[in-house]
Parts: sequence; C-alpha cells; structure tokens
Amino acid sequence: MIRPATPMNAGIAGTAVVGGVLAVVAGLALLQGGGRPGRLEAVAFAAAVTGCGSIAGWWASRRATAAPAAALGGAIAASALRTAPPLAGLAWLAAGGRNEGTADAAAVLVVFYLSLLATTIFLEIMWGPAAPRAGARPPACDRTDGPGI
Repeated sequence: MIRPATPMNAGIAGTAVVGGVLAVVAGLALLQGGGRPGRLEAVAFAAAVTGCGSIAGWWASRRATAAPAAALGGAIAASALRTAPPLAGLAWLAAGGRNEGTADAAAVLVVFYLSLLATTIFLEIMWGPAAPRAGARPPACDRTDGPGI
C-alpha cells in the first residue's frame, strides 16, 4: 500500500476507504436481509451511526502533534468519536423495546461497527504517524547543557 504524501491526502484517502467499506458492508447487509421488513431502515440507521463516528474518529486521529499530551488527547477523542455513536444507537434501540426489528437493527449495527473499526485500525497502521527510526535517540538525550547520565 502506498503511503500518501501529506497528512491531508492521508485523511482524504482514509475517508474514501472508510466510505468504500461502509458501502460494501451496507450492500452485503441488504443482500443478506432477504427482503425482511424493516431491513432497509436497520441498514440505513447502522450506516449513518457508525459511518459518521468512524469518519469523525479518522479525522480526529489525523491531528498529529509532537506534544505527547496533545497526541494522547487526540487518540482518546478519536476513540470516543468512534465508540459513542454506536453505543448511543444501541441504547436507543434497547429503550424502544424488544422485537424482531430492533434485534435485527442491533445486530446490523454491531456488524457495521466491527467492520469499520477493523478498517480504521488497518488505516492507522498503514497511514498513521511515521515511527521513529530504529536506534534513533529521543531529542532529550542529545542535550549537552545539563549533567550527564
């Protein structure tokens, strides 16, 4: 896989990949549904909830920074953006009562969430911030103005 030249290109390419996976999973979910009543609504609900969260989380994780605290905050924000909408969707479905339609929608929501989570993990591994070179010393080790270790 080719690494995009700039972080903005990586963000756009990642959004396209997540959107493509979202479309494929939606198509497979509709084909697998077999024309059951409420299936189209369940797939649309799951795609909207998980798609928005995954794309927002992907863009939040693109905010690379050299400050460790800010990088950690960005990673936590990205995780929250990916996780909170599907959890809220499951809570909303559970509050509506238990019937065949809500059980189907909950199952579709979980499948969408896991598919998009795997996709964003793969993208973070492939297009995430570059790792330091092997054997490279952290900048703090190059200081010569203080006592040596």
